Amino acid sequence: MLRKYVRQLNPIQENKIEPIVKVQKLLEGSTEAAKEMEYVLVHAAGGKQESEYKNLTPYAIKNGFETPLDLGRKITDTIGLTGKGGYMAGSGKITSKKWSDGTPQWTGGNVTPKTDIVLGNLKVSLKKGSSQLMSGGPDESLSTFRAAVENTKSFDLDGLAKEVEDGIKNLLPSTIGEFMGGADLQKKGGTVYQKTKSKQGKIGDVAAGTFDKDKVLKAADDHNLKMKKKFADLFASNIEFKKNFVYEAMTGAVKFDKGDAAADHFLVVDFDGSSEFHKVQSAQTPYVSEILSKVKPDVKFKSTAVTKKLDGKDTKTGYYRFWSVVGLGYTAAVKNIQKASIDYENGDLLQEGFFNKIKSIFRKFYAFITKVFQQMKKFITDSVQNMQEFLGLKPDIKFNNTVEW
Repeated sequence: MLRKYVRQLNPIQENKIEPIVKVQKLLEGSTEAAKEMEYVLVHAAGGKQESEYKNLTPYAIKNGFETPLDLGRKITDTIGLTGKGGYMAGSGKITSKKWSDGTPQWTGGNVTPKTDIVLGNLKVSLKKGSSQLMSGGPDESLSTFRAAVENTKSFDLDGLAKEVEDGIKNLLPSTIGEFMGGADLQKKGGTVYQKTKSKQGKIGDVAAGTFDKDKVLKAADDHNLKMKKKFADLFASNIEFKKNFVYEAMTGAVKFDKGDAAADHFLVVDFDGSSEFHKVQSAQTPYVSEILSKVKPDVKFKSTAVTKKLDGKDTKTGYYRFWSVVGLGYTAAVKNIQKASIDYENGDLLQEGFFNKIKSIFRKFYAFITKVFQQMKKFITDSVQNMQEFLGLKPDIKFNNTVEW
C-alpha cells in the first residue's frame, strides 16, 4: 500500500519523491556563534585556527557532526576551497579617488571591511540569517548614494532623488543626548546598569517615554520615517539605481577601491552544513538581481553607550550617543534541494527528510480517513437501508406468494 501511495505522489519517478524545496531562515545562534563560523571556515580551508568554537559545538552536534570542524569542512568541500588556505579580514583602506567633478568618492570614515574572511584568494562576505548589507550614518549613506548615482546611466538627480539626497544630508549626526539609557529603555523605562546582563552596578532609573519627549530625537525620528518611504519609492522607480546601491552596500567596491576589504563573493550558510556560494563582481551579477526583492531600506536610530576611563577601564556613564543611519536589511537563506528515495524491497528510508515527509503525509491522510469514517458511521447507523447502499447491496427480497386457504 505504501509503495502504491508513493507512486501516486510521483507517477514519473517510482522510486523518488519530487525535490522538496526547503527555505531555511538562518536564525540559529548568537553573534558569537556567527563569528565563530568564520573561524571554523578559515580553519577548514587550511587557515589558522583562532577559536575553540564553543558556541558552534551544540549546533554541529545537533546537526549530526562530530565536531564544528567537520561542519566547516562540509561547507568548504561543497564550495571547493578545502585546503586552499584562508584568514580573517582586517580593516579596510578607504579610497582616495575623486569623481570627475573633483569631489571625493568617499567621505565616510568607517573602515569596517565588507570582506569577512578570505578563502583561497576569494574575498568572502559571510551571511547567516537576517543580515545587514549596510548600516551607515550620513556620510557613509551619502557616499553610497553618490556611488550608485555615478554608476547609473542617465540618472536624473531631480525630484524624488534630490529629496532623498537632501534627506540624507539632514540625517541626525552623532550627538550625545541628555537622557540615560538606549532608545528602548527611554521608551519603556527601566534601570541602567554597569553590567547589563547580570544587572550589577546600578547607574540610574529611566522614566518611560523620555525618548519621545526629547524634541531633537522626536524631530529626527519623524524625518527618518519620511526618508524610509522615499528610499523605498526611489528604489521602486529606478531598478538600475537600486542594483547599483545594493551592489555598493554589499561589496564596498567604490569605498575600498576593490581592495582587500571589498568583498567579491557571498557565502550563505546554515549550521546543518548547507551553503550557497555566489561570485559578485558587478551590479549586473545575477545574484544581485536575485536578492533585490528581499532588500528593504530602513532609516533609523543607532545608539551606543557613552563611556569614560575609570581606573584605566572603559566604564559606562549611563548616557547614550544617538545618530541616524540608512540601513539595508535582507534575509539570507539557503535553499536545500532534497531528493528522498525509498528502497521498496527492504522498506528502508534512504534519507531522514523523507521519513519526516511521509509522516506528515500520513498524519493528513489519517485525519482525512478518520473524518470520513465518522461521517460514514453516522450514515450507516441511521438506517439499514443506508448501510445497504453503502455496501452496494441490492436486497434480494423473497416472499411466499402462495395463498393458502
